[in-house]
Amino acid sequence: MMLGKHRIFAGGVVLLLLGSLTSCSPPVATEDLPTARATMIEAGRRLGRVKSPEELTRASKQAGRVLSLLTRQERQALGRNALRFRVDRPTVVTIAAARGHAPFWLADQGFKPTGETLRNNDGVAELFRKTVPAGVVGLGVNSLDRSSPAHYAVFLKAESGGVPRVESIEPAGLATISASTTVSPFADVHQPFAELPPSLAGSVIVPTRHDQRHDALLATGRVWKARQPSSPEPDQVVVSFGENPASELSITWRTNPSVAGSTVWIEPDSGKGPLRQVEGTALAIESDGLLNDPTILRHRVRVDGLEPDTTYRYRVGSEHSIEPKPGDWHTIRTAPSKLRDFGFLYLGDAQCGLEKWGELLHVAQKNRPDAGFLLLAGDLVDRGNERTNWDHFFLRAANVFAEIPFQPAVGNHEYLDKGPMIYRGTFELPRNGPPGIDPNLVYSFEYSDAFVAVLDSNLAIYDSRLARVQAEWLDEALTKTRATWKFVTFHHPVYASHVSRENPALGAAWGDVFDRHHVDMVLQGHDHAYLRSKPMRQGKAVASPSEGTVYVVSVSGEKFYEQDPRAYTQKGLVNLATYQTIDIQVKEKTLTYRSFDRDGHEVDALVIEKGLGRTKLAGGSR
Repeated sequence: MMLGKHRIFAGGVVLLLLGSLTSCSPPVATEDLPTARATMIEAGRRLGRVKSPEELTRASKQAGRVLSLLTRQERQALGRNALRFRVDRPTVVTIAAARGHAPFWLADQGFKPTGETLRNNDGVAELFRKTVPAGVVGLGVNSLDRSSPAHYAVFLKAESGGVPRVESIEPAGLATISASTTVSPFADVHQPFAELPPSLAGSVIVPTRHDQRHDALLATGRVWKARQPSSPEPDQVVVSFGENPASELSITWRTNPSVAGSTVWIEPDSGKGPLRQVEGTALAIESDGLLNDPTILRHRVRVDGLEPDTTYRYRVGSEHSIEPKPGDWHTIRTAPSKLRDFGFLYLGDAQCGLEKWGELLHVAQKNRPDAGFLLLAGDLVDRGNERTNWDHFFLRAANVFAEIPFQPAVGNHEYLDKGPMIYRGTFELPRNGPPGIDPNLVYSFEYSDAFVAVLDSNLAIYDSRLARVQAEWLDEALTKTRATWKFVTFHHPVYASHVSRENPALGAAWGDVFDRHHVDMVLQGHDHAYLRSKPMRQGKAVASPSEGTVYVVSVSGEKFYEQDPRAYTQKGLVNLATYQTIDIQVKEKTLTYRSFDRDGHEVDALVIEKGLGRTKLAGGSR
């Protein structure tokens, strides 16, 4: 779907619609059916007008109840037009579906179980098979509830032997690959099957996307109303660095779809420079379950050609914006191109208790208005594909992200159900990450004498290949940088503070890179209990940060877990939301790390004097 020049960024929806399955109307050709996604959007909107949120919640948890409420055409669209392609000859189509979670449309289309199974990291998949004539093949959605652990896989083999020619694949961007135990049936993660039965020898795969396994449902099975609906007036303004933070900024904001145009007006705050007008684009984000505000625009403008280390005054809007008010203007500072002292802010998970989190964030801004940028180590919200969560997040952040460059990492809660769809659509971050990983998930930047890399630990934990891709990219970036201080941030911790969960895959994949390049600090979240590790190298504690890396886990929201002291624990705190400041004195080659609670009390501190090759511990305790 298109909205003017704006691409629709649609999420899933509860597949419910009042109607009858006993319609006598003839079947519609697959190519004439609305897409499964369009059907989801319209079904959710119509249903929301006649069903209460409680009724929808109950129904959406059981695929059978959902199915019983579909009309004939909707059942056809959802069963035949989620994945579509054309074959040039009679073809044997084999579907591998998670055991016990066969999509409803397999029976509708006459697929029969073969009794064969496949296995990968998702578990056991059962095979279903059917021979189709040459022409259009239409396959349906993966599931109608959240119970399926994996997306189905598709194998094709010509009935007479050999490989069919496969064309016109929709969604666009997919291409067939030869089936083997070394390739993944999914386009987005590396999850190959351990063995393939003889019946699949010589097949090709039409890849599906693992992160779309729950596309055919509402993120939490609810239909609700936005408490902070969008309007023609811009809000939720975020500034982030471009590829060169000294000369390029990315500015994003929200409006409703009535606004045509995406414009930033910007000038030096000193008044000694021209007022520039820079145009950008807008991405439509559709939240199918929102009754009163289903579609918003996220505007994005990249402003380049800026002067380094300069404070700019700017506002956002469109060419047709009303006369600006004083409160519409914000100030933001570019990064220095020359070495100078600086500091930045780091926070762990916001996620829950956003009202209190907002108070902490504003204390951090008040105490450090000079911060060069702000890192947030993932789990910005609790339900990453519910837009109401994001509305609350930005409400509590107010204008902080409009005035301090915001550099987030993606957490597991941004991935819930459908992958980080809203997260990717909300932010515009440096596009210098590794090929094969979506922009806004992995990137790096330099600020004065510091190098900062932001990684995606979700991909790394789930897919060892993508862990290696990030490791190789980081190794190359760290090899090129001449910065004295090196920081890496991501969500899941290498050294956990949680009492039971560990992430050994991260240490195995990335630890050698951290050690080889002597990363100074690794800044993480996820575990909801504060931890600062001893300096670590090759999995063991060493005498000082001059020999190893300090790992930090922090939480800034109001969801807390317990922790047990480990051999690597230098400082551990529980039931405490904190923000962290990191200050670099360039000439002295000194790093001063401090952690503060909401009341401004210093609860932990560390000084690294790299010029002397030693460290000094300081700071309070709680």
